[in-house]
Amino acid sequence: MRGNGLAAAIGMGCADRKSPAVALVGDGSFMLGGLAEFSTAVRHKVDLIVVICNDGCYGAEYRKLAARDFETEHSLFDWPDFAPVADALGGAGCTVRSLDDLPHVEKVVTARDRPVLIDLKLDPAAVHWGH
Repeated sequence: MRGNGLAAAIGMGCADRKSPAVALVGDGSFMLGGLAEFSTAVRHKVDLIVVICNDGCYGAEYRKLAARDFETEHSLFDWPDFAPVADALGGAGCTVRSLDDLPHVEKVVTARDRPVLIDLKLDPAAVHWGH
């Protein structure tokens, strides 16, 4: 469900208001439509937790370029910090750069009263693609 995971999670969150819906999405996917979807979740007060795996690139393109020893720079992007964007949209955002950030994430998720966005910063060169 590439590109549609967040919309599906919002639908699940609307269908079952007793449990939070969780979406694990890529940063490129989030930039292609997730901003609007997250705003929708805020407006409709969906109990939603979004984790953005933010490697700062289009991962598939990065992987294909790197596998052929091509320059990966054309697959890299300077995305905004997503946590403040989530806050600006009316949600609650937090950023994970290291394990030290996890206690703060736990507090935000536990105390959530609106959709939560977790910006998980990753190094694209260190991501294992499973191939």
